[in-house]
Amino acid sequence: MTKGTATERRRAKRRPILDTFSIFVVVPRKGVHRLQICDLSDEGIGFELDTEGESYADFNVNTGDNLDVRLYLNQSLYLPLSVEIARLDDRGGVRRVGASFSDKNGQSYRAFSSFLKMLDGIVDVVQIEQQPVV
Repeated sequence: MTKGTATERRRAKRRPILDTFSIFVVVPRKGVHRLQICDLSDEGIGFELDTEGESYADFNVNTGDNLDVRLYLNQSLYLPLSVEIARLDDRGGVRRVGASFSDKNGQSYRAFSSFLKMLDGIVDVVQIEQQPVV
């Protein structure tokens, strides 16, 4: 990559394998809405904050705010994590949040870190089925 590209500016590793998992985020204060994860690293998380048709006034947040989130690893298994909003972007009527993890010493973050290490350990070995097994 050339100097100044997104890869070189990042402080944390991107994990494209996440697209093959069914993980998502829920912000309990907003209600039980599956929010798509855009980026996940050991430093923080990026996710869509809004559902289609939702008004920004329904859930007002600002840079610097802290949120409790649930990172669902499947339909019922989740890690409770605390994040601080570092960036808010409007992308076609849906806000995307870039947030850093607030408590990197807690048990939930340690479990999250183990999950990322597992992903890193399998990424070069796993194979992706082109047509899902039914």
